[in-house]
Amino acid sequence: MLSENQLLNHIYQTAEMGQEGIRSVLKYAGEPKLVSALNSQLAEYEKLQNAAGSLLHARGEPPKGLGPVTKASSEVMSTVKAMADRSPANIAEMVIQGSTMGVTKSLRTIRECDLRDEGIRRLADRLLKTEQANIEEMKRFL
Repeated sequence: MLSENQLLNHIYQTAEMGQEGIRSVLKYAGEPKLVSALNSQLAEYEKLQNAAGSLLHARGEPPKGLGPVTKASSEVMSTVKAMADRSPANIAEMVIQGSTMGVTKSLRTIRECDLRDEGIRRLADRLLKTEQANIEEMKRFL
């Protein structure tokens, strides 16, 4: 069973990974509507990460961010894929894949957590809803 702090760290890291992924493809997105959608998603991930970080600090635990190797490998993979095909459809597909992984890992983590704090539950639900909304939003660019 995972602790609520572990779930908060998962939310923190998932939001950080979402930001990393969006930043790495944003520079290749030429379509103004796609750029706008990605910037919106980036802002929501920042809010989620800040909320998780605040809750962790309130519980006396500093947030554990992503390691440099994880960040670098994500950047390299995204750059290679985006450079090969800069179309809005390809960028949208990459974002959909990232958000789908976020949903999958988050559902698993939530189910493994002994979740009692309603505020943490709401934040976890907000992360899931954000990931699902991102997927739906990106579908229009396919």
